[in-house]
Amino acid sequence: QFGPLAVVAWPDRTNSESRRLLGGEMEQAGKFMAFGAARAKYPDAKIILLDANDPSILPQFGSGCRPHLLIDHHALSSHSIRAKIEWVEPQAASACELIAATIPRPSPQAASWLCLGILSDSARLLHADARTFGTLARLLEHADADYEQLLNLLSRPQNAQSRAAVLEGLRQSTWKLEGEWLLASAAVSSHESHVADALIGAGADVAFAGTADKKGTRISARLRPSLAARLDLPAVMAKVGRGLGGMGGGHPAAAGASGPNGAKLNEAMAMALRLAAGGLGE
Repeated sequence: QFGPLAVVAWPDRTNSESRRLLGGEMEQAGKFMAFGAARAKYPDAKIILLDANDPSILPQFGSGCRPHLLIDHHALSSHSIRAKIEWVEPQAASACELIAATIPRPSPQAASWLCLGILSDSARLLHADARTFGTLARLLEHADADYEQLLNLLSRPQNAQSRAAVLEGLRQSTWKLEGEWLLASAAVSSHESHVADALIGAGADVAFAGTADKKGTRISARLRPSLAARLDLPAVMAKVGRGLGGMGGGHPAAAGASGPNGAKLNEAMAMALRLAAGGLGE
C-alpha cells in the first residue's frame, strides 16, 4: 500500500555502521533522506516509526508530532515516543524480524536489508531465538546476497580511512582492572561502535567508546556476552543517557547512550566505567 509513495527517513544522527551501509547511492535514489529533511519536505505525511522510540534519536519530534504506527523491539518507557498504533515486542531480537513478518515475498534488495538489520540488532545472532533463525532463513531464500556476504558487510569498516579511524581509536584507548574484570574505554572522533567491538575483541570484558561534536555526545557500550547475567548494561547506559540530558539503553551485550551536550563526554564515560565496575563487583 505504501511502497511507491513511501520515503525512508533515517535519524539525522546515525552511527558509523549505518552511515557506511546507507551510503551515497541511497541518497541519490530520492527515496531515502535524513528524517529532518523528510519532515520539512513532507510535513503532512503519516509517519511509520521503526525501531526508534527514543526521543533523543529523533529530537525533531515535538509534542504536536505523533507517529501513525510504531514497530519496535525496545520496551516503552515514560519518555518514549508514542504512536496511535503500536506493535512492540521487547522479546524480539530485532525490529526487522517483526517487519519481515509483514512481507511474505520481499524483493531481493529488501530481503538483504532485513537480514542486515537482524544480524546487526541481534549482535550477529548472539541474542537470537528460534523465530529469529526461521525468519533469517526465509529472507536468505529471497536475498540478493548470501550469508557470508552479508556478514562481511557488517564485519568492519570497508575503506582504509575508516579502518584507520578504528585503529586510532584503539591507540587512544585506556583500560583498568577492577578485580578480575578488564574495563576499557576510548574517546574517538568517529566509528565508536566499531571501536567498542574491537576493544571487546582485544580482550576487554566491558568497553565504552564515545564521541562528541556540536550535535551532542554518543557512547557505544559492549559487554562480553557471558557477563550479561552479572551486569545490566542497558540499565547502565540508561543512567548515562540521563546524565547526558538524553536517553540510553539497548541489549544485554550491546547498548548505547546519547545526549545533546557535547561537553559531557568525559564525565559520561567516567560514569559508565564507575557503574560498570560497581555492577560487576556486586
